[in-house]
Amino acid sequence: MTTPIRTTSSLNPVWLRQDVSREDGFAYWAGPHAEIMTRVPNLLEYVQRHFSYSDHGYWPATQKVGTLIPPDWRLDGFPEVRLTSALAALHTALHLREIMFDEQNVFDRVLGQLTGPNGGRWWNPSHDDTVAHRTAVLLQRRRGVRGRVFRDWVHETLGPALHSAGARDLRTYTFVPFTKFVHPTPGVNHDYATYRRYHGALTIGADGREHMLEILASPTVSAVVADQSRVLTAAHAYTVDRSIVVIRDGHVVPVDQRRL
Repeated sequence: MTTPIRTTSSLNPVWLRQDVSREDGFAYWAGPHAEIMTRVPNLLEYVQRHFSYSDHGYWPATQKVGTLIPPDWRLDGFPEVRLTSALAALHTALHLREIMFDEQNVFDRVLGQLTGPNGGRWWNPSHDDTVAHRTAVLLQRRRGVRGRVFRDWVHETLGPALHSAGARDLRTYTFVPFTKFVHPTPGVNHDYATYRRYHGALTIGADGREHMLEILASPTVSAVVADQSRVLTAAHAYTVDRSIVVIRDGHVVPVDQRRL
């Protein structure tokens, strides 16, 4: 079994502005907004995941675990950000003023989600450009389940099951408890109802959409999913339409090489 790399990361679920066309919103996020991020220090990776509007809600369902995406809570994507270290995150925060004020130009809502030190796991050392399909999954921890139990299940049980079933460029994340002060950007909504709070996330690569379904239906993953209600109340899956790789291995990616 491959030993995954531990990362200190942030994933910030976003909703595009409703008074701007979806196409223009994604273009601004991938263009001017991404350019601002290239000036932020201490980032090893910054990649935007743009979600499909229609292809979602296909995580395997079991009793007591919701997998359908509520229409009023459908995400448009999230950026995956890997920091050089937890200590560097404090320094990075001092350089976010420009990006925070720019968020009002493209987003209605942004939710700050941090993994804490080494709270992420990567089964690949860097973004794999050859992956044909990606699925992003947002996870809700069952109330009453201890944080450590949830983290161990995500990283030590679900992650290895997906990897052994053939998942490519797999990443698993668990978040520190959410607070509205994590991402206090002006002019943007940060409301986060308790019953819709996310506590972890996955990005899963595959050779195609059908291959993704085969991975999720594999005996290895099915055995874990059968027990998922012990730790989860929801698992919301989205097809990633585009991955915009802006910073890779600490280096800014040329504009003409960013869209995959």
